[in-house]
Amino acid sequence: MVNHSDHNFDYTVVGGGLFGAAAARHLSYQGHNVLVFAPEEPQERVSHEGVFASHYDEARITRMLDADEIWSDLAQTSIKRYQQIEFDSGIKFHHNAQYLFLAHNEDDSLNLNINVAKAHNIDFDLLDSFSLNTRMPFLQIGIDEKGLLEPSPAGYVNPRALLRAQLKCALDKGIQLENQIVNELVETSNGVEIITSEGHRYFTSKVLLTTGVHTNYLLDSPLDLYIQGRMVVFVKLSDSLVKSLSEMPSISHHPANRVNTYLLPPVKYPDGSTYVKIGVHNSERILKSDDEIREWFRNGTDKHEKEIAYQSIVELIPTLEGQPIHTETCAYTMTATGHPYVGMLSSHIGVAVGGNGMGAKSSDEIGRLGTAVLQGEIIDKCFTPIQEKFVSGRSKFHL
Repeated sequence: MVNHSDHNFDYTVVGGGLFGAAAARHLSYQGHNVLVFAPEEPQERVSHEGVFASHYDEARITRMLDADEIWSDLAQTSIKRYQQIEFDSGIKFHHNAQYLFLAHNEDDSLNLNINVAKAHNIDFDLLDSFSLNTRMPFLQIGIDEKGLLEPSPAGYVNPRALLRAQLKCALDKGIQLENQIVNELVETSNGVEIITSEGHRYFTSKVLLTTGVHTNYLLDSPLDLYIQGRMVVFVKLSDSLVKSLSEMPSISHHPANRVNTYLLPPVKYPDGSTYVKIGVHNSERILKSDDEIREWFRNGTDKHEKEIAYQSIVELIPTLEGQPIHTETCAYTMTATGHPYVGMLSSHIGVAVGGNGMGAKSSDEIGRLGTAVLQGEIIDKCFTPIQEKFVSGRSKFHL
């Protein structure tokens, strides 16, 4: 066992996903002595025995339009910082592509989005089906549908690149980054002793847990959240389709008689191919154990969900019919409130978890809020974590 307890850290972030990387950057910019535990993305999922995260992708929708003003505010605040993060890190992660909220005329969320947008000065155009089909002839939009088109900086972010950018900024300011899994925390009267799965020991004044889908299997008293296993479908594009869909925005689609979906515009992936991605919002798949979470990331599949997603995308973009497809899995950390949990669980341990499937675009502000509560700042009560009871003294992390 290696003991590093003679080197005390001001703050430690456990979890190197988007929330944790953002928290690390904010703490480092404030000049604190920061330790971050950030296990790397697995090179191969099937045999991976460690932790999993939800940022393993090349594109997530960026938008300020939302039916919920809390999420809209989180997005606006985060998006305003994108340019500075890109400048400081030298890493591009944000792509302007516009955002289209497309829904049937009677969908209540249309007016909710409009009301929030007007209250928060978000630019958008309200377009009927004729105008949309004229502007975007590659989409087959029903006569009973209309859309809210949000201009740039709406579009998408590359979550892997955003993560690298945040950590690059933090490393440049001197944080210590450890590719280790935290196995146990021991809270004392003046801080927290951290023990990793490799047997290393560290001491820190305060800890922020940004541990995503694994959070409740790390706490003695679980938070009121649940994990949804989701599947996404990728449609591979030919060169001609890449060209014809070059003006495609990021899309949320609420049709009258089908499930709600979201789509990302053509994005080039590490395998060299370009894909359009679609996900569905009807999943009721709850992952009830850490083993189920790992198995879903490794081998998860659902033929029915795959068929729903495929039919939805070819009905909206008919030229994609017959193109090669494949699926991948991810998981959402869902909270009881529908908002992230950000707050202190004890004197020395706080959390920033619960993206509810919408956290990537807003991750910088969620991470900053996590650092704020560590330092005693009072934030909006809507972020208060709901839990059974936190047992002070000895909290075990079974990662």
